Amino acid sequence: MRRAFLIAILSLFAAAAGGAAADGGPSPGVLTGFGGVVGPGGQLRYVAVSADNSTVLEAVRVRDGRVLRYRSLHGYFGIPLVAYDGSVGGLSHDAKTLVLSSWPTAPGRGSATRFAVLRAADFRLLRMVTLRGSFSFDAIAPDGSTLYLIEYQSSQDYNRYRVRAYDLAAGKLLPGSIVDKREPKEAMTGSPVTRVTSPDGAWEYTLYGRADDKPFVHALDTARRVAFCLDLDGWHGSTSNLSPFRLELSRNGRRLFVVTRGGLRVLAVATPRV
Repeated sequence: MRRAFLIAILSLFAAAAGGAAADGGPSPGVLTGFGGVVGPGGQLRYVAVSADNSTVLEAVRVRDGRVLRYRSLHGYFGIPLVAYDGSVGGLSHDAKTLVLSSWPTAPGRGSATRFAVLRAADFRLLRMVTLRGSFSFDAIAPDGSTLYLIEYQSSQDYNRYRVRAYDLAAGKLLPGSIVDKREPKEAMTGSPVTRVTSPDGAWEYTLYGRADDKPFVHALDTARRVAFCLDLDGWHGSTSNLSPFRLELSRNGRRLFVVTRGGLRVLAVATPRV
């Protein structure tokens, strides 16, 4: 039922998208309950559960479902969703930092977004990030030092957005946007379909759909704060419904494949190197 719900939302956003982006795209929101986010090694699952004007965060042992620790946070938070196929984020690759997100509010006067940054080992609250405006979680650096956030700029058009970097050590939003410097400056947009992460946790590759043109892959280097837009020039499939596709990396991490649900590799693109 949840899968059908996510695919329905994906189709809706793909139909509404007007172009591609070299700097990220609209967020699917947050996840409460269900499977949460699983840590490296697959031993622990982190799940956020809504309660009365609060959120209970649980660390659940995957093997037997036992709750090993929990804590309550004031307000509503969830595990960040990063693509419409149900891909989740929020846990750094070193498994030391966990980020929960509030649901992004509509852009405009008085809007604000909160991110709870916790130490995964004991759920100690490290920082409560409150930003004026409408933001959503996009990624986190492997060592948990930098948050990547999508900032929505228009209440009439949620496809108007940009990717921002938040320095957790300094406690501030960095100036400027994280964009592909090779791309033209015209506004371009898309909706996130699915995501794959490099083995070292540094690169986040996201397949974006657009209704009137070919899809593309947004490649974000979360360790170096740079991004690239990988065009899929050889694409011949659907442009409005990309739910049957996923991304797959080669063993050496140098080739990125767009794969059908049955595992057939339909297209390959070279991954960027800095």
